[in-house]
Amino acid sequence: MTTSYEHPSLVQEFINLGKKYDKVVSELETENARLQEELLDLRTYYRTREEESFPSDVTRRLVIDQEHPVKVFRDYRGLSQSALAQQTGLSQAVISSIENGKRRGTVDNFKALADALNVDVDDLI
Repeated sequence: MTTSYEHPSLVQEFINLGKKYDKVVSELETENARLQEELLDLRTYYRTREEESFPSDVTRRLVIDQEHPVKVFRDYRGLSQSALAQQTGLSQAVISSIENGKRRGTVDNFKALADALNVDVDDLI
């Protein structure tokens, strides 16, 4: 009885199959990584496409001018302090104090303001 070691052609065939297997596995891993990246891109796209974007003036006022976000978003929405007070149940004086930095505001204040201004609480802090 002869073993496969005695048949060089069988040994070479096994080696070639191993190399082909390694190549296929490598290609599948590369394709999997590409698909994972594409999936992440799609998730990001669908998550952000529904988010509102703001004009550069709003961004400038927030980032460069460092105006209080409540004031910036209130102005952007075209609301007076009185109108915002009516929508939130806060007094106009509280809103003014928050916008001017004289008062920090509570979590509940910022939740009400965020709801009325249609932004995330994080956007106001």
